[in-house]
Amino acid sequence: MGAITRININNLFWLGRYVERVFTTLNSFFKYADRFIEGGQEAYEKYLADINVPDIYKDSEDFFRRYVFDLSDPNSIISNFDRALGNGIVLREEIKTPSLSYLQMSMDKFKACEGTDKIRYDMLPVRDAIYAFWGSVDNNMTDSEALRMIHLGKSVERIDMYLRLGYPEEDISAELDNLLKHVSRYAEVQGGIINSDAYSALKAAAQNRISFSKYRSSVIENVENLIEVNFFETASV
Repeated sequence: MGAITRININNLFWLGRYVERVFTTLNSFFKYADRFIEGGQEAYEKYLADINVPDIYKDSEDFFRRYVFDLSDPNSIISNFDRALGNGIVLREEIKTPSLSYLQMSMDKFKACEGTDKIRYDMLPVRDAIYAFWGSVDNNMTDSEALRMIHLGKSVERIDMYLRLGYPEEDISAELDNLLKHVSRYAEVQGGIINSDAYSALKAAAQNRISFSKYRSSVIENVENLIEVNFFETASV
C-alpha cells in the first residue's frame, strides 16, 4: 500500500462515500420534493425507511427543512456534506488543493441555497461543482492506490443508494458491474481490506442477473460488508 496509512485509506473510502451520498441524494430527493410537501407524513416516512434513516421530524415541512439544511441533524444532507469536507481537508495532500477547492465550492453553493424559493434550480451549481471535484480528483491525484480507494467508496455508496431508492434494475446492474471492476482492480482482493465472502456473493448476483427488487436486502448487506470493518477499526489515529 506504499505510503498510504490505514487511517488515510479509511478517510479516502469515506470521502468517496460521503460525496456520492450527497450527490445521489440531491439527484433523487429534489425529484420528489413536491411529493414530500403535498403527500405529508406518509410520503417522507417511506423515503426515510428506504434509506434507513430514523424519523425525528414533526411533519413534512419540518422534515424538508431539517433534512436538507440542519447541521445538528446527523442524517441531513448538509451533515453528510460536512463530513465529506472534513475528510477532504485531512486528505488535502492526497486529493490535491484544486479538488478540495471544488469540494469547498460545492458546500458554499449548497449553503447559499437555504431560504430560496426555487431550490431545485439553485442546486444545479452544487451538482456541477461536485462533477468538477471528481474530474479534479481523476486529473490531479498521483497515487493510484489512493485514487482506487476513493472510487471504491464512491461506487459502494452509489449502488447502496440505488438499491435503497429503487432505481431501475438496469441502472443497478450497471453500477454493480462497475463496483466489481473497482474491487477486481484493487491490490488486496484476497485479504485485508476486501471481504471475500461478500465479494463472491456480489459476483454471483451480477453473473446470474438476479432481481434486485426481490433480493434487495441481501445485496445491500453484501455491499455494506464488502470492506472489512476490522481493517479500519485497527487503524491508528
